[in-house]
Amino acid sequence: MNQLTKSRMTLVGLILIFFLPIFASWYLVFFSDYKNEINSIENGDLIEPVISLGAIEARPLENNQPFIVAERWTLVFFVNDECDAVCQKKLYQVRQIRLALGKNVDKIDRLLIAKNPIDWGEFAERYSGQKVLDSTMNDFTRIYDSFSSIQGFNENSFYLIDPYGFIMMRYSDSVEPKGVIKDIERLIKNAG
Repeated sequence: MNQLTKSRMTLVGLILIFFLPIFASWYLVFFSDYKNEINSIENGDLIEPVISLGAIEARPLENNQPFIVAERWTLVFFVNDECDAVCQKKLYQVRQIRLALGKNVDKIDRLLIAKNPIDWGEFAERYSGQKVLDSTMNDFTRIYDSFSSIQGFNENSFYLIDPYGFIMMRYSDSVEPKGVIKDIERLIKNAG
């Protein structure tokens, strides 16, 4: 192999080093399922159109002091007459989802909407910071009616309210908490 051939092969090699990543990304974007995998990361269903709730007056489980749930991402779930095993599982899940957000833990709140008043005494310490809205409170009817107006409303699902007070996402009760955490992390990151 003479010097001219070696020089040409070196030049072709350098050109390939720079252009091969461009061709590879072009192929992945336009001719593969790579893009579809990115789009399927959401684990919940978007609520369309979003429903405005505004600020919600609730109270923490540990006391009866009114608390305004606003300007935070808020995970919401529903309970009927008592806090049975399903209710306790949801209490645990939303607490763990919030804690798993690490440095963003202060950007998310938890709201439980109970159709009937329930004695939360035994859960207050374990689920400190959990907010509750029940039928004895002023905002109950307005908030419950807003949720029930969602097409396909299901009391077993989790719902996500954005910091501006809009119901924007629904998660089925069978969704993995890791999926909810990923979605919330992405929303917090993109919201700034």
